[in-house]
Amino acid sequence: MPARARIDPETRSVIVEWPDGLRRAFSWSRLRAACPCALCRVEAQRAQEDPLFLRPAPDDTLVGLEPVGNYAVRFFWGDGHSAGIYTWRYLRELEEG
Repeated sequence: MPARARIDPETRSVIVEWPDGLRRAFSWSRLRAACPCALCRVEAQRAQEDPLFLRPAPDDTLVGLEPVGNYAVRFFWGDGHSAGIYTWRYLRELEEG
């Protein structure tokens, strides 16, 4: 689990500091595009399969975050979306990808 995750509004990023000393900045737009909730995954899959499917552009303004137990963090977006639970493992995978 990271030692700390915080919002940096100046750079529109979330700074995650891992226990091993690694520090990583994730842009809000990248985090929103990688939302792991079921609705976002279905819409992304549908957009890939159907070129005529118009997926509305999500609001990538991050307005808050909260820990989910000891294993994840939830982000709150400007359009009210907050269904995605980003596990620390998932964030580490995003970091490497």
